Amino acid sequence: MESIKRACKYFYYRFIRLQSSPEKLAWGMALGLFISTTPTFGFQMALGLVIAALFRVSKLCALIGVQVTNALTAPFVYAGTYYLGAVILNRPFKREYLENLSWSSLWEMGPDVFASLWVGGVIVGIILAVVGYFVVLGIDTKSHLQIVRARRQLDRMKRKNPPVFEKID
Repeated sequence: MESIKRACKYFYYRFIRLQSSPEKLAWGMALGLFISTTPTFGFQMALGLVIAALFRVSKLCALIGVQVTNALTAPFVYAGTYYLGAVILNRPFKREYLENLSWSSLWEMGPDVFASLWVGGVIVGIILAVVGYFVVLGIDTKSHLQIVRARRQLDRMKRKNPPVFEKID
């Protein structure tokens, strides 16, 4: 448990020390979260890097956001987005389509399922992107304030106890 806590702390400090504006970091995370819910499994990392480079936002944050959909979470993400898309498009929801999710099975399922995955993925992606944007913006703003406070405290300490220089003859 201690090693997990230490790893989380390490990645948190690495994140707040990224050399970029808070907005670019937040937009990169929002982009990655949006892409993670679209049915582009297998191409998400490349897609995130290319789009982040085009929009000049944080590529690292985009890659972190894309990792929401990984081998463990993909079945849940895609089942949820497929269900949402099927409800919105008023199409039947068939569980057997999700048992063997691959590009070939997606192709065989037809445009109804593919459209449902896209519609549901875009809606969930927009929601995740908005939430992720403000969370990352809040984290980065908080860390920026901590740095400013630490610098002010250091300045106060220097004023109270100015460095003593000895005159060397």
